[in-house]
Amino acid sequence: MAQSLMIEASQPHRRGLNMGLVQGSSAGLLGGIVSPIVVVWAAEHVGWRSAFLLTIVPGLVLAAWVARSVREVPPGGRVAVTVEPGPKVPVGQLLKQRNIVLCMAIAACYLTWFVVIITFAPTYLAAVKGYPPATMSAVMACFGIAWVLWGFATPAVSDRIGRRRTMIAFTAVAALCPLAVVLVAHPLLLGAIVVLTYTGLGCFTLFMATIPAETVPGRALATALGLVMGIGELCGGFLAPMLAGWASDEWGLQAAMFIAVGGAVVVTLLSFGLRETAPLALDRRVEAEA
Repeated sequence: MAQSLMIEASQPHRRGLNMGLVQGSSAGLLGGIVSPIVVVWAAEHVGWRSAFLLTIVPGLVLAAWVARSVREVPPGGRVAVTVEPGPKVPVGQLLKQRNIVLCMAIAACYLTWFVVIITFAPTYLAAVKGYPPATMSAVMACFGIAWVLWGFATPAVSDRIGRRRTMIAFTAVAALCPLAVVLVAHPLLLGAIVVLTYTGLGCFTLFMATIPAETVPGRALATALGLVMGIGELCGGFLAPMLAGWASDEWGLQAAMFIAVGGAVVVTLLSFGLRETAPLALDRRVEAEA
């Protein structure tokens, strides 16, 4: 729903950047940087139960803020999305769109990459590499730094060079991140590599919201976003952690990291099939053909 609100409030040439700031950088700042440090500190001082209860507070604050501040129509009116008159678009018709089907598959694999890393990396760093809690939380905070950085940089780049090329390039780099968790021993070097290779969170805005929004009619927008996010969460958020947990029990915790690598590799291959939707890239294509 936040993405739907941002689509309506954004100019087309800034759509990727604005949506990246919402879904990528802002989430990374609190969830990726502040949270690991604050929650681990709280757990060490008041216990894990109290630390988990502490995480409820931001959600309550945000709920009250949304209720007070979000408007049904952005100031100045809807500037980016026009809901065309016509009948409701059936789900079957959306599934005939190549980009929607590909984005659903990409979401499943990219959520696998993200959820497996964020779930198993802290345990791997502590149990396998023997990092003390403070060191482990510092390395995990580097994931948050990368989340903030690439959360807005990746969509901004896609506004210029196109969604498809951005998805391919940045996802190929993202496949290196879980490999670094396994292969790099020194925490300082690992943290630096994580910042440089944890680029996938910037792509989440593209396949979960921006590409579907630029593919389907405005009246089908929320349904399309729900399909992509729902399939992604079901497969990548629910099934993938179970598979990674079973593999870790069988072959060690590094197996989970290699599953994350596989998820990113599959996304890279799927991205070659996307049809370009970025307004500036399409305008340049038209000018070149004229």
